[in-house]
Amino acid sequence: MTAPVYRRAIPSDGPDVRRIVRETLESYHVEWDPDGHDLDVMAFGEPKDQVLEFVAEMDGHAVGSVIVTPRADGTGILTKFFVDAAYRGHGIGRPLLGVAVDAARAAGLHRLELDTRTYFHEAIHLYESTGWRPIPGQIEPGGCDLFYALDL
Repeated sequence: MTAPVYRRAIPSDGPDVRRIVRETLESYHVEWDPDGHDLDVMAFGEPKDQVLEFVAEMDGHAVGSVIVTPRADGTGILTKFFVDAAYRGHGIGRPLLGVAVDAARAAGLHRLELDTRTYFHEAIHLYESTGWRPIPGQIEPGGCDLFYALDL
């Protein structure tokens, strides 16, 4: 296995990333919602004003993704942080999350927030081990039930 390359997303990453997100959600029996909660990944890699999108690439394919969407108040929302099941446990997620956090800081954001689901145990462990802290959030039926923030 070659070492991953962490880089800004490009349009050709979209199909790989959509597959990773869909397969991951389905493996946890979560409905893939390309017209709603997962809409942000439908144009993954396409240029968007101030949105930061990154991938971990191996052997010419995106194997991980993350999106940071700035808000007007200087905070950002971190979404679509996923690593392909075949590449989990190989040290890809932590550096990919670090790339997103560093880019958010460089963009002048002062805080990142995210929502996740209780059963994404590996992701929760990663967030908590890198300084993210739980915050209150609005739980929607069938949606995310944990909320985290990281001050930059």
